[in-house]
Amino acid sequence: MEKKINFEITQFDFDLINHVRILRESAGLNKEELSLKMGLAKSFIGNVESYTQRHKYSTRHITLLCKAFGFKNISDLMEFPTPENDKIRVTVKQTMNDTFTKVMNSEIIKIEAI
Repeated sequence: MEKKINFEITQFDFDLINHVRILRESAGLNKEELSLKMGLAKSFIGNVESYTQRHKYSTRHITLLCKAFGFKNISDLMEFPTPENDKIRVTVKQTMNDTFTKVMNSEIIKIEAI
């Protein structure tokens, strides 16, 4: 069973979340491990990376992420292109289990500037 969800987010937040996810995966860390390395609740990264949650990284989290990844400079964490847009609308297709209680897969199908 599938459903589509739309959400609005700043492109910077969206790009930072995806950049950190790539760094996390490259470092061989799962969501819980990175959360714990940051000294936060084990569900924090999972909430930030979830398309159904509104959690985002704050300026405090940027410092914690740098320490968790071993970066000496914040600029090392922020090594991704400057966003082209202020806000974007993201459309995600989610595949659910038969009872619609768990997301089995999420796929971004559209991103548009607002």
